[in-house]
Amino acid sequence: AVLRTDPRHGLTDAEVRSRLEEYGRNELATEKAIPAWRRFLAQFQDVLVILLLIATGISAGLWAYERDAALPYEALAILAVVLLNATLGYVQQARAEAAVAALRAMSAADAAVIRNGERRSIPAAEIVPGDIILIEEGDTIPADGRLLESAALQTAEAALTGESLPVSKDTDALAEDVALGDRHNMVFSGTAATYGHGKAVVTATGMQTEMGRIAGLLKETQDEATPLQRELDRTGKLLGIVVIAIAVVMIATIIIVENV
Repeated sequence: AVLRTDPRHGLTDAEVRSRLEEYGRNELATEKAIPAWRRFLAQFQDVLVILLLIATGISAGLWAYERDAALPYEALAILAVVLLNATLGYVQQARAEAAVAALRAMSAADAAVIRNGERRSIPAAEIVPGDIILIEEGDTIPADGRLLESAALQTAEAALTGESLPVSKDTDALAEDVALGDRHNMVFSGTAATYGHGKAVVTATGMQTEMGRIAGLLKETQDEATPLQRELDRTGKLLGIVVIAIAVVMIATIIIVENV
C-alpha cells in the first residue's frame, strides 16, 4: 500500500517520472574525480605535518649556516617521515575510493520490469520504488525489493552478508525484524540470482539500498578522524609549538654567540 503499485500491471510512465523526481536515479552517489596530485597534497594539511615541515626547513637552514656535516641528515630524516605518512594516508584513501568504485561496478546495467502491464527491458538506473522487477537465473539484482513470486529462487549475497553459499528465497512474511542475511523474502541490489526466477516490488533504490548504505559508510570513513588521530593532532600542536620555540631560541643563541 505504501508503494502504491499494482503487482500485475506495474507503474505507469507518469508515475515513474514523478518518482524519479522524488527519489532520484537508481545509482550510487558519485563525487567529482580529484586529481591524484591534489589528493596527495591534501595529506600535508594536518597541523602536525605542517609543523614537521617547518622543523625540516629550520634544520636544513641550520645545516646550510653551519655546514657541520656532509648532508642535512636530521632534515632528511624528518622529511622522510612526513613523506611516508603522506604516502600511507594517500594509499588508505585510494583504497577506500576503490572500494566504493567496486560497489558501483557491481550494479546491474539493465533490468526487466513490468510497466503499463507490459514487460520491458530498461536501464537499471531508471528503476524507482514501486517498480515490479522480474528476476531470472544469472541476473544481477538491480535494486532492493520484496519478493512477490519465487520459483526456487536463490541469490548469492556474499558481498553483503559474507555468506559463501547461495541463499534460498521465498515470499513468506517474516515474524520479526531479522538480520540482513535472514531476510529470505527480500532481494538486494548488487547480488546475483544463481538459480530459479522470481518477481519483486522495489522497496529501495540508489543510496537507500543496502549496497548504498555500505557505500555511504565507506565515504564517511575516509573523512572521519579516529580518537587516536585526534589525540595525536592535539599533542602534535603542543609539541610543535614547543619545538619551534626551542628552534628559534637555538638559532638566536648561535647567531649571538658567533657574532660576539
